[in-house]
Amino acid sequence: MAGGKLSPRQKMINMMYLVLTALLAMNVSKEILNSFALLNNGLVKTNTNFTAKNEVTYSNFETAELNDPNKVRGFHDKAKAVKKRSQEMFDYIEVLKAELIKDVEEKEETEILGRNGQDSTIKIISNVLYMEAKDDNAKPTHYFMGDKDNAEPGNKAYEFKDKIKKFKEDLKTFIPEKERKNITLGLETEDVYSSSEDMMISWESNNFYHNPAIAVIALLTKMQNDVKNAEADIINALYKQIDVSSFKFDTLSARVVANSNYVLLGDEYRAEVFMAAFSTTSNPQVWLGEVDSVKNEIVGPKDTTSVKVSKGVGIYSISPSAEGTVQWGGIIRMKDPADPTIYHAYPFKSEFKAARPAIVVSPDKMNVLYVGLDNPVSVSVPGIAAEDLQPSLSGGSLSGSRGKYIAKVAQTQVGKEVTVNVSAKTKNGVKSMGQGVKFRVKAVPNPVGTVYGKRMAAFIKQGELQFLKGVVPAMDDFQFELKIPVISFDVSMNVGGLETTIGTKGPSFSEAQLALIRKAKKNNKIYIEKIMVQKPGGAIVEISGVNLRVQ
Repeated sequence: MAGGKLSPRQKMINMMYLVLTALLAMNVSKEILNSFALLNNGLVKTNTNFTAKNEVTYSNFETAELNDPNKVRGFHDKAKAVKKRSQEMFDYIEVLKAELIKDVEEKEETEILGRNGQDSTIKIISNVLYMEAKDDNAKPTHYFMGDKDNAEPGNKAYEFKDKIKKFKEDLKTFIPEKERKNITLGLETEDVYSSSEDMMISWESNNFYHNPAIAVIALLTKMQNDVKNAEADIINALYKQIDVSSFKFDTLSARVVANSNYVLLGDEYRAEVFMAAFSTTSNPQVWLGEVDSVKNEIVGPKDTTSVKVSKGVGIYSISPSAEGTVQWGGIIRMKDPADPTIYHAYPFKSEFKAARPAIVVSPDKMNVLYVGLDNPVSVSVPGIAAEDLQPSLSGGSLSGSRGKYIAKVAQTQVGKEVTVNVSAKTKNGVKSMGQGVKFRVKAVPNPVGTVYGKRMAAFIKQGELQFLKGVVPAMDDFQFELKIPVISFDVSMNVGGLETTIGTKGPSFSEAQLALIRKAKKNNKIYIEKIMVQKPGGAIVEISGVNLRVQ
């Protein structure tokens, strides 16, 4: 019996065969023999019905492949191979039946199969009630077993058993290995226990040894029935692997995913158009145009070629030529899963903004670039990744990366303007991001000399003179924190009517200068002058001195 679910009719036929076989062992009467004939004829009709049911499944494969050829073709090809293999097995058994009837009835083949396909001659193989030697058990035994009591290599029974095993093995190869254990194809060939002989007997002996011809014919027809059942089990298992009844989505919604909604002139806008929960094996149609939201149809001009669809995803590419918001949309058309000639339409719309490239270059500390300093500069372009920027500086150099750079300008550029130009790597190569940004170049301003926090002309208490350490250049209102080295300076003071000047190297007062300062009395003036410093860039300049009046 086949391993799938049997219909009530099939279960009844199998039960009738078992009952009649048991009755044969008790009494082989004409009525019992005719019952086998009727059973056989019923099985022939059942085989016809099974063939028709299987053809419905094959027709469903045809429809499914029209709807989604990439997904279904492989399964359909396997189903066709199952059909061919099953028909080969069915035809082999049909030949066994025809040869056996010919042997038992001792008639010409045309009397068994019909002459030239006409119905004027009775086809015994189609209606075994017309068999005359239904009870012959010698010729069937000889036909299948030869002169032996047991089947041996070379006789029909042995060959038949091998073909059944091979048929079942072949059919199971068409389904995944993990599912084969759930499929029992019937057509059992194991040895069976004989209660009358109280021993195990071979499948061949049980079915073909000294059994009446009509019982053997009915058995063979039942085996054809099992072949059809096995065929149905396999093709149904294949068909279940195809999603053909519905989309299987909770919600169908059109989606547009763009690489960016901000597009530079000359660059490319790129978007993916697809159905949510889409299939990579079924391509929808994507049409662009104005959509009637009630009818889900394109109104007016219809663009059916701009969106290229592959593996279920449509790609829409356009290079805008003017600034502003660009709106676009249309419908996505999907085939009906049950009828591929019917389409369902789903509207969508999207937009993006096209803008000219805009360079943003800003000094991090001031609005000019200073000679001799590491001027920090930030560079960015809206819509462009920082790592794709390629800035350059006329009249100087830029170092750094990812939007943060150090600008250095030469002494020769003082009083002039320099320009930061920016290019960027895009999908279409390196492109200029537009007009550059200009900066004025200045020298670092001179610092102011200070002593003990005092500058220019200032008063100092006589007691504070002992705390004097040296000269400190101060950068007033300058955004950079600089340490300006002092090269040298002089200290001058009138002592006893005599003007005395003492110089030193470096920023600190020398011992001689401090000794002179300690001689200062009330109302004496101490002059710290000729202060020489080295500015960034290397220039040595004189800066303003400090005049201290002792209180």
